[in-house]
Amino acid sequence: MATRSALPGSTRRRVRTIVVAGALSVVTAAAMAGTAHAATMSVPCGRTGGGTAGLIAAIAASNGSVGADTIDLAAGCTYVLAAEQSPGNGLPLVTGPLTIQGHGATIQRSSATPFRILEVAPGGDLTIDNTTIAGGSVALSGPTAFGGGILNSGRLAVTNSTISDNAVSGTGSSAGGGGIANNGTATVTNTLLRNNSASATGTHIFAAVGGALINRTGATMTVEGSTVVGNSATSRGSSDLLFIASAGGIGNTGTLTVNGTQIAANRVIVDGTRGQGGGGGLSIGDGTATVTGSQIVGNSVTATGNGASAQGGGLENNGRTKITKTDVKANRATGPTAQGGGIYNGRRLSIVRSHVVANVARGTAGPGQGGGIFSDGGSVVLTATDVFANQPDNCEPVIPGC
Repeated sequence: MATRSALPGSTRRRVRTIVVAGALSVVTAAAMAGTAHAATMSVPCGRTGGGTAGLIAAIAASNGSVGADTIDLAAGCTYVLAAEQSPGNGLPLVTGPLTIQGHGATIQRSSATPFRILEVAPGGDLTIDNTTIAGGSVALSGPTAFGGGILNSGRLAVTNSTISDNAVSGTGSSAGGGGIANNGTATVTNTLLRNNSASATGTHIFAAVGGALINRTGATMTVEGSTVVGNSATSRGSSDLLFIASAGGIGNTGTLTVNGTQIAANRVIVDGTRGQGGGGGLSIGDGTATVTGSQIVGNSVTATGNGASAQGGGLENNGRTKITKTDVKANRATGPTAQGGGIYNGRRLSIVRSHVVANVARGTAGPGQGGGIFSDGGSVVLTATDVFANQPDNCEPVIPGC
């Protein structure tokens, strides 16, 4: 038998209304709590709240929130950085999840003081889309200089963007990653990396590595559908021990994946007694690398000075590398010792369904060695790969299938 409520009907309706309203308030509050810290912040080109000051304020605000924020820049605007906002950086350190939608905007340094454009902290997560990062500069004497445009120690995704005219330089020390230096996880997609540079000078042990990109030990980087062109790594000086310039385009000692990317017209220059230059386009110093469906074309290594060497005009491999469906073409190594106009290999290399063609090793103090591929005690496995029209020869020593 049903028990009737002791409350009159009008009272029951009022109680129900209060309970439902309370429940809706709880649901609404919960929904708001889930999004309260995520925001889209538009930064106009000028006016109050806009320009460079607005961009700096927006990143600072994002760092203070919990959710994944988005900053929308004004289409075609140039945001000029005139001073550091965090140590060594023109923008605040990125510490949380953030997306910068550039809409064709540029963020660039304009100052006599060298500093990089931005840095992603450990635990930070930054996506940059349709944005140009330009003119960053890190110049240090003593410590190693990393990441002229961007230094990443968290998670970084760069899409549909341009990284150009950034530089790292070391005086009496080393420098790496003119465009981007990666210590964490980085993905570069459909992006142009152009005219970035790494340079070093000294008299002891020093190196310049990765004119455009450097992926460091323990880090992971994927470069896909991108163009790495006209970048450089340069070392000048003298040393009784060792000095190096390598990876005019991309340098790696971590885990690197390159897909559908053009690596072209990058340069390595080493000038001085016993200097070593290697990997005009790409240098694998250690770690692993996979290159698929790409082009390594028209890169160069030039060495000058007594006892100097040039190795791997296109690719220098001292790690574990697999190349598939890739053209290694018209690269050049020139120096007193010149080995591997196309490829220098010192460890483990597999080349599958690829072409190594029209590369040159030109010795200035003797004959060049391995116009196409020079293997210096490492292993090279060729599978369905053509090696032809290289100078002065295709492979040295003899490699099966070459």
